[in-house]
Order: sequence, then structure tokens, then C-alpha cells
Amino acid sequence: MFAKLGRLLATAAVVAGAALAPAAAQQQQPIKIGVPLPLTGPLAGGGNQILWGIQYAADEVNEAGGLFGRKIELIVEDTKGEPNTSAGVAAKLTAQDKVDAVVGGFGSTADFALLSALQRSEPIFVHPGSSSVRLEETFGKNDWYYHVYIWDYHRQKAAVNFFKSIPGVKTLAIAFEDKLYGTDGAKFTEQYAKEAGLDVVMKEPFRAGTPDFSPILNRAKGLNPDVLFVIGYSGDNIQVARQAAQLGIKPKLLVTQGAGEKRSDFGPAGDNVVVIDLWSAKQTTPGLAEWVKKAEAKRGAEVVSSAVQGYVAMQTLTDAAKAAGSWDRTKILANLGSMTFDTPYGKVAYTPSEMGGKHQLITEKSMIAVQYKPDGGQEVVWPAEKAAAKITYPAQ
Repeated sequence: MFAKLGRLLATAAVVAGAALAPAAAQQQQPIKIGVPLPLTGPLAGGGNQILWGIQYAADEVNEAGGLFGRKIELIVEDTKGEPNTSAGVAAKLTAQDKVDAVVGGFGSTADFALLSALQRSEPIFVHPGSSSVRLEETFGKNDWYYHVYIWDYHRQKAAVNFFKSIPGVKTLAIAFEDKLYGTDGAKFTEQYAKEAGLDVVMKEPFRAGTPDFSPILNRAKGLNPDVLFVIGYSGDNIQVARQAAQLGIKPKLLVTQGAGEKRSDFGPAGDNVVVIDLWSAKQTTPGLAEWVKKAEAKRGAEVVSSAVQGYVAMQTLTDAAKAAGSWDRTKILANLGSMTFDTPYGKVAYTPSEMGGKHQLITEKSMIAVQYKPDGGQEVVWPAEKAAAKITYPAQ
């Protein structure tokens, strides 16, 4: 009798174990995060910087035991900065990989195609890059869409405020990438410049990745504007500075938009170039110095602004998930929209933006101007409350 009872209990234990196994196995499955970024092609500079930031934030979570005992697995895909490739990547991540969320995107034209494909499945999407207002108008009202980076009007408003702060600046020449990113940026720059009483003497488009900026540079030389403003991706910004040096063309001030490059990329050609950006390791944010020291030790190199975009995108997602207590899509989205996050930018929260976006993290209020110095260093030169040095102007 006891032997029969033992056999029955053993059988019951096996059945119970089999029933629990799928749940336990599910609990141990990694949380899959899709990371679509341009890792090759003209936009690769910024894409790889953002990827490092995303990876660093995920590594911090995994080294601390993961989320709810589950590791984060990044499924990284190269969009090449191309719309067709981006749309294909979106389909793969959602239909084949069945990711739990997406953190990525850089390059407005490619990201429009990416998001157009992703919106069919409405994943949790945290967007570290891209600034075209067309993205905000089309996708910004979705509950599943969260945007870290500034929109064009934020950055261009900050850029013009910076130009206005420089005594003697009255004329502005603009060179811009000829797709969504650059054309929207040029449009808002011209609008705000005119409102500020600045004279826009040139607006010249260029193709991202173009090898020859000499026609634009020679035209700017002839016009001799007070500021030459380049709205390009990292490779374009570096190429403009290098070719200006090679041709002996010395604008009074060359200003670029931060897009993934770093001081060492420019070499001597970057002397006195100013970058309009979101973040600098030297800005005065409480607790920032300690974070920078740790991050640079991990990387073994300088951490730049675009890497912080990626880090903060992943950090806000994982912080929202921790607060939810489990991987619950509804709770995570609610937390993303209601929490304040302690980040390298300081304490920030996703809030509605001026043109209808529901979840915007950074605005022009966080923007800074950094000037690359001839000694190989760099200093925040604007705004005054964040500046550690005075601008060198004219920079000739």
C-alpha cells in the first residue's frame, strides 16, 4: 500500500514539475531588446556611439543580476541609414525576433521608414536619436513612442540664441544635409534667425557622405559670413572642417551640430570649431563627474554626447521596468510617462512637446555650445551659467 502511494506521489510530482517547467523556463528567458542603428554608411559615427551607450546601460543591469532575474539580450541590427533596410529591420525585429521593446534609431529619413513599419505592432519604442519634426508629427502622439533627443526646433532655437549671444554676429551662412534631418534644421534655423534680426546670406544643401565640400566652402569664403553653420552628420561635419583647413579657408566661426563626432576626430582642423550639443562631460551637473569617470574607465576612451543619448534611452526603459516589478508593457509605458529619471543630463522626465509629441525628454533648455580649443581640449562656452570658458571669436 505504501509502495503504491509512493508511486502515485512520485507521478504527481513529475506532472507538477512538468506543469511548472514552462513558467520557470519563461522566467529565465532573456528580455529581448531590438537595437536598430546605422552601424555602416555615412551615419555610422553617431550610430556606433549610441550603440555603445545602449550596451553600457544594459551591461550595468545585467551585471547587477538583470531584470527580475532575467538578462537583457540586445538584438542589434544595422539599418545602414537606408529607408528600405530600416523597414526590413523593423519587420525582422517584430515578426521574427519578437522583441519585447525597441531602443534605437538614428537618421531621420531612415527612421521614418523604421517607425512606419514598427507601428503595425506598436512595440515599446525609446528613440535616442533623430530630430526631424516630421517624425514628431507622425509618431509623437502614440502612447508607445518615447523620444530622448531634441526636435529640430529645440536645437535650432538654441543655435540661434547662441549666435545672438556673440557680439558682432549679424550674418549667417547655412550648409545642410539634403534629407529630412538637414532640410528641417535649415528651415527652423532660417526662421529663428530672421526673427532674431540675423541675415541668412547662404543656404546650400549637400548629400550626406559627400567627399567634396569645396564648392560650398568657396562660396562661403566669398560671402564671408559671421558664422558658417553646418547641419550635417558626424562624417560631414568632420569633412567640412578638414577641407576648410586644406583649402586655407578660415570662417570667422565654424559651427556644427553634434552628431556623434568627438574632439580627436577633427585633429588640428577642429581648432576653435564650435559644436551645438546636448551634453558635455565638463558641464556642471550634480553627480556627473563620478558617472563620467566610471563610464570612461569602462570604455577606455572619451564618452561623447551621442553615447549618452543611447545610455539614457536604455536607462529610462530599464528604470521604468524595475518600478513595474515585472515585464508588464502597460505598467512600463505608464512609468515611462510619469517617472522622473536621474540621468547624466540631470533629473529629467518625458513631457509633452510644443508640436504635439506626448513624450519628449530633452529640450533647448539643456543645449550647450562647446568650443574645441587649439590645445586639443574643449570647453563649454555657452550658456553663461554652464560655461567654463569664453568663446574665441573671430576664430581666424
